[in-house]
Amino acid sequence: MSDRMHFKTRVARKLYMKREAVATASRAVIVATQMKGGATSAGRRAPVTLRPSENPETFRYTAPHPGLATRRPALKQAKTSRGHSIFRGIILWHESLLELRVSYLLQTWHKVREIQSQYPRVTYIDAEGKTRTHTFDYYVVFEDGRRLAIAVKMDRKRAMMLDMLARIEEAGISEKDGRRLADETRLMTERDGTVASFHNCSEILASRETCDPAAEDELREIVRRMTGRFRFMTLLSGCQNVAARRAAIWRLIDLGELVPEGIGLIDELTWLIRDMANPMPSELS
Repeated sequence: MSDRMHFKTRVARKLYMKREAVATASRAVIVATQMKGGATSAGRRAPVTLRPSENPETFRYTAPHPGLATRRPALKQAKTSRGHSIFRGIILWHESLLELRVSYLLQTWHKVREIQSQYPRVTYIDAEGKTRTHTFDYYVVFEDGRRLAIAVKMDRKRAMMLDMLARIEEAGISEKDGRRLADETRLMTERDGTVASFHNCSEILASRETCDPAAEDELREIVRRMTGRFRFMTLLSGCQNVAARRAAIWRLIDLGELVPEGIGLIDELTWLIRDMANPMPSELS
């Protein structure tokens, strides 16, 4: 699980190391050539220019940061699963497997500008008239500017959580009567972050990182010639690079160009249809 959580960081680091190694090797070859007397007809050394792909300056690794998080959860706890994932350079903390599944679901939403974790922290008045503080698990900002504060809890606590969220909204979704920090709140439970959803979202996020544009375009042309419904595994038959084709399938699912029939785990036996507008999984309406 931890390997999957950190795959974006590892990919960035490996790309940097690979490109820097290529650049170093290129410079070594150039120096060796010059030492052997390679000169222009005018007796001057020819200027050396590295291609962009060989220049380490074109790629810089940026360490992820916690963003607006108001607290950093402990890394270890005996009764819960803790860790983090990374979305666009921001660390998204989770304190349970349910929070992790919800985090992956949020990351697949479309038209999202940013996601923060452990934010915002707000105050509200409970049923006994006491001032309480609550820190939301996730905070999503959409491209249109809409801000959504998300609380993640098991469904058995739904009534209690909905009452608390209503009080938070009544208090203005703010801290100590300050400015409004979100436009609305939402409770997400295991009904939203299912195990099947986590599998599907993991594949979608991986395809965004690994999908080869050429394989994507090739699959898109194949799908355009297909009619009716067809199984996932049908698109894998006859291809030379199964891994590239699989990533392309998930990428088209992400873009809404391929849509699975029904809701649940997507595997090789899943029926797919094409040319539907809604992406999978769908974001908030």
